[in-house]
Amino acid sequence: MREYKAGKYDQALKEYEHLIERKADDPRLRFNAGAAAYRNRKFEEAAKQFDEAVAAPDLKLQEQAYFNRGNTLYYLGENNPDSASRTETWKKAVQDYENTLNLNPQDADAKFNRDFVKKRLEELKQQQQQSQKNKSDQNQDQDQDKQQQQNQQNQESKKDQDQKSQPEQNKSEQKKDSSKQNQEAQQKKEEERKKEEQQKQQAAKQQKKDEQEKQQQQQAKQAKPSKGNPEDKSDEQQMAAAAGQMTPEQAQQLLDTQKGDEQMLPSKPNAKPADPSRPVKDW
Repeated sequence: MREYKAGKYDQALKEYEHLIERKADDPRLRFNAGAAAYRNRKFEEAAKQFDEAVAAPDLKLQEQAYFNRGNTLYYLGENNPDSASRTETWKKAVQDYENTLNLNPQDADAKFNRDFVKKRLEELKQQQQQSQKNKSDQNQDQDQDKQQQQNQQNQESKKDQDQKSQPEQNKSEQKKDSSKQNQEAQQKKEEERKKEEQQKQQAAKQQKKDEQEKQQQQQAKQAKPSKGNPEDKSDEQQMAAAAGQMTPEQAQQLLDTQKGDEQMLPSKPNAKPADPSRPVKDW
């Protein structure tokens, strides 16, 4: 006790441990050893000694042992970095303060310490919830980042595939364009051939018409009476007159007389006739 009161807690603890070896069943020695260890901040040793002291038959000593063990458990939890273990240790400390109050309901220190540790437990619970929430948010952000990366990789992969397939598509489109151009060229060539044939046919018709008109003019010229003696007629004319037939001259004269009786029609242009099969150009 002299060493303890002098503040030499380590030396006092050693002397109490020697006394315990000789008298291990004395709860007073256990209580004093626990108090020396507590002052020396050897909380695990203090908790071990108070565990034995709470079994004392002396209720006053038992009350003080519960209180001191509660304080010891609080500091053990305070020094524990694991929040789950700290929670369990502080819950035991609250129970020790409850046991103290059961033995002495008027113990204001036990009530204060109990309420204080309960408050620390509530704060620790909120910290754990916030930590879990932050961890969940972090995991969610990581999942979103992974999803974005995966989407970006998928887009890049699709882009690469599109770029690889683009030449084939271009080739296919080029083939289609080439085939279309060939068809258009053939169609244009066929139209030009038809046009040439129509022009040839029209030219042949015109030539035949010109030849017929020329032949008719020659025949009419040959049938025209000569400026000489009207009585000088050819044998053909004389034979036609003897047979009671009109001579070519008479026929020509008859046509001339009939022309005057016909209604006058607008003259046709001498231009080349238009091809009705060709499309009309609007210019």
